Amino acid sequence: MRGARVISAEDILFLMRKDKKKLRRLLKYMFFRDYKSKIVKGIEEDDLLEDKPGSGSGSINKRQKIAQDFLISIDQTGELLTLFEDDEVDDVKQARMERAERQTRMMDSAQYTEFCESRQLSFSKKASKFRDWLDCSSMEIKPNAIAMEILAYLAYETVAQLVDLALLVKQDMAPKAGDPFSHAISATFIQYHNPTESAAACGAEAHSDAIQPAHIREAIRRYGHKIGPLSPFTSAYRRNGMTFLAC
Repeated sequence: MRGARVISAEDILFLMRKDKKKLRRLLKYMFFRDYKSKIVKGIEEDDLLEDKPGSGSGSINKRQKIAQDFLISIDQTGELLTLFEDDEVDDVKQARMERAERQTRMMDSAQYTEFCESRQLSFSKKASKFRDWLDCSSMEIKPNAIAMEILAYLAYETVAQLVDLALLVKQDMAPKAGDPFSHAISATFIQYHNPTESAAACGAEAHSDAIQPAHIREAIRRYGHKIGPLSPFTSAYRRNGMTFLAC
């Protein structure tokens, strides 16, 4: 906020206030972080079951209290506060989880183990490296501890979304039996890549199981594309106005 000495959770909440779905995800994350703190501090299970998001219980619910106090101060209509009690299913994340589950059906035990271990990684577990990547040492105003938690969460979710979209792009580009145009790469795809990359995509990379940089760039392009048949992610992934690729 203006005049502050640190970047705080309130700054991030303010930036995300117009995107209700992503703000709701962030509030749920903050609730579960508080919930995890309760477990670590050894609070009895009965107390955990009785607590609800937004309920005050001192410093243990500090993240929820920060979010609630700030949203109360800026919410003129009450619609932001309703997000604390909103149990609506997140269709975007649900669809992403279902696609991930379908991928696991074809994995052997070793692949599944690697898949599970990879999903458990997070930026918060490598906090010092994450801070170095953000170049916090050169910032005049640095993020505080809770802001760093939120930034790590947003980074994790952004990577997850990019991978999910890139997998959809890769699937869309895969040759399909009976499709006479399946060997061709769209002109729009070629337009956003240099000739070397386009040739590689037509060759060995097109048959690779791994996601390629071209898939990621195409996913980002489609994410930001507003109209037309080349915007399959529009309804689920794009906010009104400027696209905001986070969580």
